[in-house]
Amino acid sequence: MISAVGYSENEFSIDDPGRLCRGRERWIEPWPVEDPPESIFRGVISGATFEDDSARDALRGVQHSGISLLDVVAGLLGSKKFVAFMEDGHPADMPEEAEFIEAYTGYRYGGTRTEALVRWTVDSKGRESVAKLLGEDMNADRVRGFAVPRKGGDPERLRELLFLLTGMSTLDSPPARYQPAAIPEVLEEAELLVLLHRDKHGPAVGVYAPNHVDLAKLLEPLAGEVKALMVPFAIPPMLARWDRALSELRNRWDETADGEFPVPTAPEGTAWEGRGRRRRRRKDKREAEESAQQDEDELLSEEEDDDGVLELGEDSDEDENDDLAEEEDDFDDEDDDFDEDDEDDEDDEDDEDDDDEDDEDEDDEFDDDEFDDGVLEIGD
Repeated sequence: MISAVGYSENEFSIDDPGRLCRGRERWIEPWPVEDPPESIFRGVISGATFEDDSARDALRGVQHSGISLLDVVAGLLGSKKFVAFMEDGHPADMPEEAEFIEAYTGYRYGGTRTEALVRWTVDSKGRESVAKLLGEDMNADRVRGFAVPRKGGDPERLRELLFLLTGMSTLDSPPARYQPAAIPEVLEEAELLVLLHRDKHGPAVGVYAPNHVDLAKLLEPLAGEVKALMVPFAIPPMLARWDRALSELRNRWDETADGEFPVPTAPEGTAWEGRGRRRRRRKDKREAEESAQQDEDELLSEEEDDDGVLELGEDSDEDENDDLAEEEDDFDDEDDDFDEDDEDDEDDEDDEDDDDEDDEDEDDEFDDDEFDDGVLEIGD
């Protein structure tokens, strides 16, 4: 299996926040914003494991890249102080250091009865604190996000804005967990906002900031440790197709500098492979079919040659034809002899006719003699 980490870096628009992972998460219906900021940076990190570049069997989520969710979040926060926050949490999952705790009742994921829910915040810093908040099960819904306060900012104001970000969330299916219209206001008090979005089979990390954040710089050493492939996306990975991103990465891949592309080619091909690659695939297929046909023709020719081998004492077809020709010549010679015999018989018949004519002449001469003998002379 191939492990890969996917990431995107885009501008985030309040007017058109776009979708989140289909069937897994959606935005809270936003309220209108009169003067939206010109630009907000949005980066999304996710991962996947798959067998080939079709990615049909892909398992999607940060942990499937081989990089832990803890490594990603702790790497983004670094050593800076942060405020972790939770909405619609389970009371049993509330951390000991939680502050500003509010308990209320609500429906969990389309349930038919109400349950006890809590919201809270935690001010902390460091990797160990992040690990406690995330827990051992990285897929568990134990914390919604992290905000890094600006220096000299108002902590109370930041907590109020975090409530606007998550306070109107619903636990329907799919759940609506964040208010996009509140993000610009949160970034007025925070220099970095990290939200835990959902991908198909695990969490994805959303990074929101007033300025650009170099995610590749963060992910390269982490990916190198687990030998995960770095895959850039044009849109957030939880919305995109991995086969298309892999196809575009293959087209840009420099085999001279980076070696062979590490993802095997799908046997049936993909819809996103380049035109040149499709042509090469079709050419190879055509050449393979022609070679197979040629081998089949040669095999049939050899079988025909084997069937035509002469056994001892047998005559070939050419010898049989020669014998037939000789018999026809003998038959023609016999016909000629027969014709000659007929001519001889005709000559004999002519001779007999001549003899008959001679006999007739003799008889005529005899009759004339007799007449001469019977003539009376005058005076007899």
